[in-house]
Amino acid sequence: MEIKLLNVARGSLQELRADYHDYLHTHHLSLWSKDSGRQLRLRQFCHSHNDYIDYAPFVMKMNDEELSNLMITLCHQTDKMMCAYIERLEQQFVKEGGIKERMYAARTGYRQKQDARLQSLEEENQKLKKEIETLKKKIAEGI
Repeated sequence: MEIKLLNVARGSLQELRADYHDYLHTHHLSLWSKDSGRQLRLRQFCHSHNDYIDYAPFVMKMNDEELSNLMITLCHQTDKMMCAYIERLEQQFVKEGGIKERMYAARTGYRQKQDARLQSLEEENQKLKKEIETLKKKIAEGI
């Protein structure tokens, strides 16, 4: 379910990125190429800053083109991180199973431990019963 919801969030993020592309296009503003100096500096800044406080001094000073390119960059980077996280969750799911499988494994593991403990106690009980019988015989014989 988590993987499914993350993919829905990714879809929404991609729609948001497309909206920023449309905004740039309809307002005749430039989408910075990925190799431009401005875009490279922006990507580097976004890569090492993940708190709004880092962006606050600049946001109010940015024009529409700069702000849209910033948001597109952040959308791309967030999408990349989400893809990596989803991939890790998928690998974890394949290795460990889903919540139902983990709950079943935990439940059966608990039951197996309880069964082993019960078996151990029954064996100990049988052993003690035999020891009691042996002691009773010795008492009866007067030893």
